[in-house]
Amino acid sequence: MVGQEHIVRTLSNAIERDRVHHAYLFVGSRGTGKTSLAKILARSLNCINGPTLEPCGECESCTSIAAGTSLDVIEMDAASNRSVDDIRELRDRVGFVPAVGKWKVYILDEAHMLTREAWNAFLKTLEEPPPSTVFVLATTEAHKVMPTIVDRCQRFDFQRPAPEQIAEVVRRVARSEQIEIDDGAIGAVARAATGSFRDALGTLDQLVAYCGKRVETDDVLAVLGVADSTLILAAADAIAAGDGRATLKASEGLARSGRDVAQFGRDLLAHLRQLLIMRAAGEPITHDALRAAEPERMDAQAQTFTDLGLMRAIDAIAAALTAIREGDEPRMTMELALLRAARPQIDPSREAFAQRLERLEAAMAKDAPTASSAPLPQAPDAPQEPEAGAEAATPPPEPKTAPVPEAEARPAAKEPIDLEKLVGLWPAVMDQVRAQGSELLSSALSAARPIAVDVEQAVIQVGFPVGARFNKRKAEAADARNRLAEAVKTIVGERLKPVYVVLEGDEAETTATSEPEAELTPEQIFEEFKSAFDGVELETDAGSSQDSEGKTGEAAA
Repeated sequence: MVGQEHIVRTLSNAIERDRVHHAYLFVGSRGTGKTSLAKILARSLNCINGPTLEPCGECESCTSIAAGTSLDVIEMDAASNRSVDDIRELRDRVGFVPAVGKWKVYILDEAHMLTREAWNAFLKTLEEPPPSTVFVLATTEAHKVMPTIVDRCQRFDFQRPAPEQIAEVVRRVARSEQIEIDDGAIGAVARAATGSFRDALGTLDQLVAYCGKRVETDDVLAVLGVADSTLILAAADAIAAGDGRATLKASEGLARSGRDVAQFGRDLLAHLRQLLIMRAAGEPITHDALRAAEPERMDAQAQTFTDLGLMRAIDAIAAALTAIREGDEPRMTMELALLRAARPQIDPSREAFAQRLERLEAAMAKDAPTASSAPLPQAPDAPQEPEAGAEAATPPPEPKTAPVPEAEARPAAKEPIDLEKLVGLWPAVMDQVRAQGSELLSSALSAARPIAVDVEQAVIQVGFPVGARFNKRKAEAADARNRLAEAVKTIVGERLKPVYVVLEGDEAETTATSEPEAELTPEQIFEEFKSAFDGVELETDAGSSQDSEGKTGEAAA
């Protein structure tokens, strides 16, 4: 089977070595070939030449299994036969020997639908089945199968087939059925199948009923409501060019064509993914049936995108498809997604901001003059030596050199650090202080803010509110000053010595030195404590006594 080579190889070795297990668990999404492979296994075991890897397809067992009438292959849908009574009936039939072939094969589809009671009734039979009996349990949701059942089965996980593999199967079936179908139609069928062989072959059968043995791309577009490649390419071009108007035109064209909006979104998503692969791998898509255009056109379109722009477009279209599945209005949702992808300036997300910066850098690099375009300075003509015997020529006057202005003679100054910049970067400085492990210093500086900066003196003036004198004193320690200076240097790029002030209206108390202040008396510490916490001193009259109502004499200071 296409895309399931690992399973085919394991089962083939088991048949050749006569080591067929009594129970298999086939896990995979819908349409990946679980039931089909179970029937192929049954044919390999029951063929008149079997067990064999190449059943003849002509004996009674092979033909009856293919037709679904074999008495030795019992296929049961667990979604509609999930009760204990159904499993008991199956258990009673297990004891009968095969009627025609050599093995009895029980295929239990949608096995996760069985009830817990049904599984318990089936567990003993699954543990000790009669000889020459194989159970194949197929499910799309293995997590719903009881662990005791899973432990007694050999599990095989079916991979979701790629569109290339689906296209290969469609082409092979069309060839065997003598159906003429072009590559564009095969690609459209493969993309619309979304990883399901069954859906792809069902669509092919529907197309044959619609247009006969000759299938063209327009027929697929009409039957499936799929947008043609011209519309997909136009939408991708509009996104790459940042043309919001063109994206709306593509949406209008989609509405006029009557195609399904969600299917258009899936096709556009697949196309953008192909472009991303081309940019990452540097190679075009090799499968003709899956290309929306010729390799040259797709390569040119891939070069007009940036990686970031493609990723944003893919994210926007994928989010729109999710919203449509959840019930949002399809056309409006898709139009908004196309506009967001094409015009990052209307998208407030971080990714859109990064794309705007990327476009700005690209525009600046395009407009900037190259170094080779600047004229090269001409070397001055070398003075010529006078010829022998000839009268020495008057030496040419030396060129007068204009005095170099003092400002030009100095080296270029660094970018100035103004107060506004410092205020904007102050939260980052506080984060850096915390990153240094100075949580207490960060708390002490939480109410402070830069109020002035002097680059010449390498000083930053930090103001504390009146009620934060206690925090200011903590920040004035030599170690705390050094930590703040290092944090400022890390964020701003310049080491600035902090100077702290207390803001009191229009006046400020400045402490410009980094020397520690004199030790305070207990009375001064008490006053600082009251100032920091807005405290009120309560005085109790020593001579007063408690009156009859329980009041005490207190005076607020």
